[in-house]
Amino acid sequence: MANYFDNSHIDGKQLTPQQIADAIRHKKFGVDVREAMAQGLEYCMTQAQKVDKLESDLSDLSKRVTALEVLPNEVAEVKRGIGTINSEIAKLNHAVFGDGATAVSIDSPNDINNAKKAKGISIDYDNDKR
Repeated sequence: MANYFDNSHIDGKQLTPQQIADAIRHKKFGVDVREAMAQGLEYCMTQAQKVDKLESDLSDLSKRVTALEVLPNEVAEVKRGIGTINSEIAKLNHAVFGDGATAVSIDSPNDINNAKKAKGISIDYDNDKR
């Protein structure tokens, strides 16, 4: 049998969860028991809201992690693109400045429009043949 010996009043004090449980079990007057029960319910609602927020944050974090998991594939694709661009630059560099490139001298403004123009540039240079 419970012992309802505590005849002190709560008087608006904010109770801890343990104090709430003790008040419900031992307060002598109904007004104090009801106050303890109300504070207990308010405490539970506050904790439930925190759980809801944590659940929402976890869901957002899960979405962010999923998005980051795709990132290495995108980085690898960018690296492949950079490799291709560097290869093409090397071919162009060889075609313009490498073996077989011939300087075109321009001695006068008329040389720009005459036969001293370059006939063509091939960029099919293969780095492995070097």
